[in-house]
Amino acid sequence: MENLRQYKADTEHKKVYAWFDNSEKKSVSRAQHLVDLPDSLDVVSLLCPDNLSDWEIREMSEIQMEKGTKVIYDISFDSIKVAYNRKQGDVLSVEPVSERFEDFLMDSLLNALKIVPKYNYDGICVSYTGRKSTHMTEEERDEYIMNESMFTGIIKDWHIRNSGKLVSFKGRPQNLYFKTFLKECGMIWVLGTQVTNKDMLTYEYSLATAEGVDDSPVGMVVTMPSLDTSDKITGYLGSVLAADIVAEWAISLQGGRQVGGVGIYNISNDYFYADKNYKYTKKIISSLNPSVK
Repeated sequence: MENLRQYKADTEHKKVYAWFDNSEKKSVSRAQHLVDLPDSLDVVSLLCPDNLSDWEIREMSEIQMEKGTKVIYDISFDSIKVAYNRKQGDVLSVEPVSERFEDFLMDSLLNALKIVPKYNYDGICVSYTGRKSTHMTEEERDEYIMNESMFTGIIKDWHIRNSGKLVSFKGRPQNLYFKTFLKECGMIWVLGTQVTNKDMLTYEYSLATAEGVDDSPVGMVVTMPSLDTSDKITGYLGSVLAADIVAEWAISLQGGRQVGGVGIYNISNDYFYADKNYKYTKKIISSLNPSVK
């Protein structure tokens, strides 16, 4: 276990993150347990970070202390905007007026960040999709820039006061107006959850790393297939599982730069294999970092 913790502390290896659905509080399967996740995962992001059950708290502490696995959760700027617009009864509004949005944003972020010390999380993942400002009116662009400035400013201020905590970014960094915010982030994750072929992985990665990302490590997030057949996120590139292709893609240079790692959404759906639990996750880990046993 000491060797495992030292390996994870090594900043040189390619990172593997997982997004874990912990919405079920009465587990009926080992796939719903944090302690059954592969030991060599670097970071796990819980989809339901608050109102943890006692057994979840125990398992979270166990993987943190024994395996050196970091446990974080997402804070979505886009979701905060949607919640605000719904509260205003204006679900079609794209960009909130910053002067009226500021208090709601502040309250939403402060409530979200309170969860970190409540359960001793190791940090957060900032989820941000955004839009291309070139398609906005001047007035809308001004509001967009002001809202982003408020959001990133609050996160930066929190990180200054909590410098030991991990901050990652997930989404479309190319849509950030203030790309200097990415310097706060130990990892930048590009969303590949809706791509349908390997070329699209490369395309999304090239968009995200075109400018302003500098030398920050940038990885790609793919998903295991959803158990919900109506879900638009398929988890396939063509007819092959995305998780079975992404490691080969990630060990190659993309646009002249090393891919920083791989993220796996819906990781619990990778549990159910007769020959090996978390079959594809373990394959990704060993392919990206061959020395891992």
